[in-house]
Amino acid sequence: MNGCYNTMGIGRVRGSAGVAVCVLAAAAAFAPGLAAQGAKEANGRGGPSSAVARPASHLQPARGMLGDLVGTWRFEIWFAGNFSGTPDVSGIRVLKALFDDLRLEWTEVLDHSQVQGQGLVGFDPSSDRFFSTAVYNVGSAPELLTGILDDAQPSITFYPISISPGAGEPPPAPSSTLAVLDHDHFGWTAQDRTWRAVFTRQ
Repeated sequence: MNGCYNTMGIGRVRGSAGVAVCVLAAAAAFAPGLAAQGAKEANGRGGPSSAVARPASHLQPARGMLGDLVGTWRFEIWFAGNFSGTPDVSGIRVLKALFDDLRLEWTEVLDHSQVQGQGLVGFDPSSDRFFSTAVYNVGSAPELLTGILDDAQPSITFYPISISPGAGEPPPAPSSTLAVLDHDHFGWTAQDRTWRAVFTRQ
């Protein structure tokens, strides 16, 4: 995944003067609250326990989405002002399982460039959230993202997490959405419409 798939990280190339890298990634968020426990009545008789309904787990849908992302992908990225012309950036990303089916590692190379990237994308059952990290051989420190699965469709909305809040760092990357289109295609789009990426299975 863009960004994390970007997304699992997105490399941005603008002109021949230099290379700017936009990296998206995700980190686990807070675990949901625990169900309340029932209390015994004062006279010692066991009363009915009152449990707070816990949201449905996204473990199985997450496992399915991550499984669909395993493979070799050709990606193309367009930036604002050029959503219908030749892609501004293209390259190859390879995703494979890391330890288990809930964590993937990826590597990426850009066409006609020395830019390379790698990172992780996965799902944390304890927080019921996706996470992703990305780092490139150019640019600044990696960014982190946390992701929430959309129950209505196979998509994940990722939100940036600051590495050092209040340290005068640049503003975080915009939120973005990874959407699985079919077995051989997925898209990753910035919610502020500054870029969009399309991945095609090779």
